[in-house]
Amino acid sequence: KRSRYQERRKLDRVIDIPETGARIRRGVGLSYFFHGAGFTGNGEAYLKGKVALELVPGGQVLIKTASTDIDQGTVTIFPQIAGDTLGISPQKIIMVPPDTSQVPDSGPTVASRTTMVVGKVVMEAAREIKEKIDAFKPGQPFSQSTDAYLKEVGPLRVDATFQSPPDIEWNADTYQGDAYPCYGWAADMVEVEVDLDTAEVRITEFVTAHDAGKVIHPVLAEGQVEGGSLQALAWACMEEVVLKNGRMWNDRMTNYIIPTSLDAPEMDVDLVEAPYEYGPFGAKGIGEMPMDGGVPAVFAAIEHALGIPLPDVCPLMPERLIQVIEESS
Repeated sequence: KRSRYQERRKLDRVIDIPETGARIRRGVGLSYFFHGAGFTGNGEAYLKGKVALELVPGGQVLIKTASTDIDQGTVTIFPQIAGDTLGISPQKIIMVPPDTSQVPDSGPTVASRTTMVVGKVVMEAAREIKEKIDAFKPGQPFSQSTDAYLKEVGPLRVDATFQSPPDIEWNADTYQGDAYPCYGWAADMVEVEVDLDTAEVRITEFVTAHDAGKVIHPVLAEGQVEGGSLQALAWACMEEVVLKNGRMWNDRMTNYIIPTSLDAPEMDVDLVEAPYEYGPFGAKGIGEMPMDGGVPAVFAAIEHALGIPLPDVCPLMPERLIQVIEESS
C-alpha cells in the first residue's frame, strides 16, 4: 500500500516527450526476498564469538570486541546496547579499538552478524556487570556505585561468549536443519523510465520495507538499507566487472562505474519491527539484505515498461538493452 504498486501498474506506460522527440516507457516492478543473519548452520557455535566489558573509574565501561566499524555504525550501536542495559548514557561507554592484542575474538565483521550476534553478547556481558553492581549496592543507581565497587571489591571485568539459541538444530554432515537462526524479510518497489532510443534506464521511484527485528538506531538502520539498496540498483544497470585474461580489467574509478548522488532516486524506507527473541532487544541483522531485492525489482520494472522478457544478464547495460529492444521490434 505504501508504494501504491497496484495504482502505479495502471498508469500509462507511454510518456513520450514531443518537444525533444524522446520516446520514454515507464514501468514498475516488485520483488520479495529474505536473508539469513549470522553464519550458516553451526558457524556461530563453532566461532564462539567473545566480548569483554570492563568497569573503569568514573562510572565508565570499556567494550572490548573484535568487531570493526566499517562505517555501518558499530561504535554507536554497541555503546547504545550496553548503555541501555546498564541504565547509563552511551557517552559513558568506551569502545576499545579492535587491536587483536587488546580484544577477544568476536569473529569477523561479516554475515549480517555484528548487531544481532555480537551485540547480543555485549548485552549479556553488560547485564552481568549490572547484576554484580546491583548486588553490591542494592537500590543504588549504577553510576553511583561503580567507583565504590572498584575501591572496595576490586577490578570488574566480564567475559561473555555467544550462546546458541536452544531451538536451533543443524547437522553438519548432512547439511540439513536450521540454516540460520533467523531471517529478515523485505520487499522492494521500483519505478523506471526507459529511453527507447538510447536504452538508458532511469530509476525514478524506490520504496522498500525491511524487517529489522527491533530497530536499535533508526538513522543508522535506514542508512544501511539506503546504501545497500543503491548498490543493488546499480548492480542491475551499471556496475559491471570486466575480466580479461583472468584479471579484472576495469579496476579503476574511471572505468568501473558506480552510482553518484545524482543517480540515486528518492528512497522511501519502511523499517518493520518483528522482534527476534535471541537478538539484542529483538534486533535482527540487516547488513546484507538490501542487496537482494534490487535486481529483480528493476528487471521486473523494465519488463513492465517494454512489455518484453529480458535476458538473464546482469547488469543490463544500455548496449545490451538496445539489442533486446531492436530484436523485439
